[in-house]
Amino acid sequence: RLPFIDEIMFEYLKAPGLTYPMAFNVRNSTRAYEEILGVAGFGQFSEKFESESVEYDRLLQGYSKRFTHKTYGKGYQISMEAQDDDIDAVISDATPALTNVARNSIETELFSDYNAAFTTTTTPDGSALCANSHTLVGGGTFDNLIESDFSQGALESAVNIFHDMRNDRNQLVDMEPTQLLIPTELQWIVSEILDSQLRSDTANNAINVVNRLGLRTVVCKYLTDADNWFLMTDPRMHRVMAYWRTQPRPDYAMDFDTGNLKTKMIYRLSHGAADWRGIVGGQGQ
Repeated sequence: RLPFIDEIMFEYLKAPGLTYPMAFNVRNSTRAYEEILGVAGFGQFSEKFESESVEYDRLLQGYSKRFTHKTYGKGYQISMEAQDDDIDAVISDATPALTNVARNSIETELFSDYNAAFTTTTTPDGSALCANSHTLVGGGTFDNLIESDFSQGALESAVNIFHDMRNDRNQLVDMEPTQLLIPTELQWIVSEILDSQLRSDTANNAINVVNRLGLRTVVCKYLTDADNWFLMTDPRMHRVMAYWRTQPRPDYAMDFDTGNLKTKMIYRLSHGAADWRGIVGGQGQ
């Protein structure tokens, strides 16, 4: 090692912490693909008049979504000579660098679902994840889209949508918002609104009621639009899915002919939206 070298800067900056477990319904898979099939229950009770028969109903087949796992991988190799001469052990064990890339790749891939939530990330009904016309199996539509920048009023409108959430028979369901998923640019105004005891949009000393909702803020560095935001329920309750078929793992082998050390890391996963319920998207203008 040269006497004037104080530090070799190699992967001293770590990848951001994993955010996807707070935004996705994460499950393990033991099959080549997973499928979610919806079933719509019964319609509302109807009045039965004297001597008339009870109205019989039937279950309705809902929408289905198949998740086919994809394989992702990256590797590197180090020559025998480089291993012999690597006195600082800088390149002999570059696995941490591969791990950092894996974390970035996983987060970037998964959050593409939210980055395209208003366009190409679709639910089985054919609409975008956040849209104003989700078709219900039993008839009717539902709107889980707020076309507005984040504000006190926009958040209250999103909460109202949550409290009017419907199943495929157009019946109310019990689903409460628990968190906000936001890009880094919105953390300041979100904190100002959620953490203030009084409303920030008026000088009338009005009580800030959204402060009492207890919403958790999930700040994600992988959301690419600085104006889009999402109000959601607990990830275990919604159906924006991430399936792990194989978790990332390193593997090593020595090439017999060259003496090169080969290292690779492979993982398999699938992801997407099987349903829109539990998510309200705010599309900033």
